[in-house]
Amino acid sequence: MALLKKVSCLAILAVALGTGVAAWGFLSGASLRQFSQEGAMPMDKDRVKGAATRTGGKMKQAAGEMTGDTKMQTEGKMDQAKGKAQNAMGGIKDTLKK
Repeated sequence: MALLKKVSCLAILAVALGTGVAAWGFLSGASLRQFSQEGAMPMDKDRVKGAATRTGGKMKQAAGEMTGDTKMQTEGKMDQAKGKAQNAMGGIKDTLKK
């Protein structure tokens, strides 16, 4: 039963990550082009990548908590920190562009 729970959680995570990858493709391409075409200043790509990395880390941490996998929980926390730093770097780049 525990193995079935782990497999189910991982399947849900895989679908969620696949959706995140599709959303990342949309954000990195269409949205940024749309902003620049409308004349508004686009966000730096690091901000978008950082947000995606942070979201992936949250999902990984949640999956680790559901399965009891402490290594996955730790990796998720590290991904969140990496995403937060990357987002901050993008914010600095955006500020310097102004």
